[in-house]
Amino acid sequence: MIATAALIFLAASFVSRWGSPKTNIWALFAAISVSLGIISSHILFSGALFLIFLFLFFTIYFKQRSILCFCAIITLATALKLKLLPGYEPIFLAPRLSIGLQTDLIGLVPLAYFIPLAQSKKDWSAVLRGALVGVLGIALLALVAQMAGAVEWQFKRIPALEMRLMTNFFLTAIPEEAFYRGFIQREIVRYFNNQVWGKIAALLITSILFTVAHLFWSPSGALLGFVFLASLLYGGIYMISGKIESAIATHFLLNAIHMLFFSYHAL
Repeated sequence: MIATAALIFLAASFVSRWGSPKTNIWALFAAISVSLGIISSHILFSGALFLIFLFLFFTIYFKQRSILCFCAIITLATALKLKLLPGYEPIFLAPRLSIGLQTDLIGLVPLAYFIPLAQSKKDWSAVLRGALVGVLGIALLALVAQMAGAVEWQFKRIPALEMRLMTNFFLTAIPEEAFYRGFIQREIVRYFNNQVWGKIAALLITSILFTVAHLFWSPSGALLGFVFLASLLYGGIYMISGKIESAIATHFLLNAIHMLFFSYHAL
């Protein structure tokens, strides 16, 4: 129960950025989540230290925009995503469904400090347009992935489907897009003064890092290629719409379709 509550407060921390964008309630929810993770022994002392270092790097970068600090954040976050650092125990919610708090926390600070979120009607119209383009991209990507043998058509009943979809949205799509598109891609574009070639470089670099972070998740080279193309799609949608919400929606929808209608090795 305590571990599940930690995940609930973490999800609430992400969602609060839209509900209360001008407050720091996200920080309160995040602190409760980490505290519950420590109490339930899913975050150990060494794991808490790594999270503190990550937060400090983010804080320094937010003030100074240091390239070295930017690289340190990427290195530490990648190590956390690949589960190379000690001090964390996964939280099991269902058979073959586990969540690591450390892999989600990397997207929280970028969502709080770096990413302009949709608020107005005009913003949400841009989000919708981007998401519609994302649907077309998903259809094309699914066709290419099936032809390449990365996935196969395989409709199936999914155990704990509602839980999987909720965790996929709140604890996968939101934090990953916040970190990779909203932080890495956005900051590289800013570094190159929003030039076209800088946008292309940002898209490619971010997609390579996103693919590397999924090395232990993907059992084959073909599936890693699928992950890379998916990242290009998410990043392209973010560039087109200018809204992280479009990338989040596209990411979640692709994962859901992959899970429900195609071979999904994690099930």
